[in-house]
Amino acid sequence: MFEKYAEIYDKRGHMYHQAMRKWPDARHREFESLMNVARIEQASPVVLDVPSGGGYLASYLPKGAKLVSVDGASKFLESGKHDEAHQVICAEHDNIPMDDESADAILSLAGLHHIPDTVSVFQEWHRLLKKGGVLTIGDAQSGSPTTQFLDGVVNQFNSMGHRGDYLDTSQVKLLEQTGFQVEYSQEVSYPWEFKNCGQMLEFCRTLFCMDLEPSDDELLHAIQQSVGYSETEHECHLHWALFFIRAVK
Repeated sequence: MFEKYAEIYDKRGHMYHQAMRKWPDARHREFESLMNVARIEQASPVVLDVPSGGGYLASYLPKGAKLVSVDGASKFLESGKHDEAHQVICAEHDNIPMDDESADAILSLAGLHHIPDTVSVFQEWHRLLKKGGVLTIGDAQSGSPTTQFLDGVVNQFNSMGHRGDYLDTSQVKLLEQTGFQVEYSQEVSYPWEFKNCGQMLEFCRTLFCMDLEPSDDELLHAIQQSVGYSETEHECHLHWALFFIRAVK
């Protein structure tokens, strides 16, 4: 089992990109939820996306924003699709080669649970933000159905396994100890959206690199026992939720 972020995503990042490119709108409510919590109000803001993967936040940013995509997995970063106007940096999340107070906002979506040393990460992000800058984190909440899916379903069907360090009140306290003022901390529920159940299953298999090839029945049962799903004649929703934190320097 690989435990380091770079090892995980350099190994299976191409499958993540494949899923995001084939079903680009499946997680649109997740990205919108992050931006709704962030409330980036500066004109032409410098926005750091950490860890960024393929730079999928770009289309959700306010007009005129300068995106800086930062990721510690070189192969994962390089295989993503990045606009030429945006800066791309391969660096550890707690050692980003940028000047102090050079960012208006930092966004971190669904990647922090792979980074055990959040103390040094939060300190680095505090250094990079301007006074009044906003840090917004979205990740699974400890003990939630989302974590049951990740550490249960993904762990069962991905040969690399899955284990994460998830958000709880201790992360909120740690941010405050680092010098942030936490303005918002709450779990938000929303669906991942698909046209049918088959799309949902294939998206999950691909995004999470389920190379142990569960059958449709096995995967459907595992999903229903964790996060759950709902299906109508015209759509299928995977039930999802992340814990979002908005903190200001």
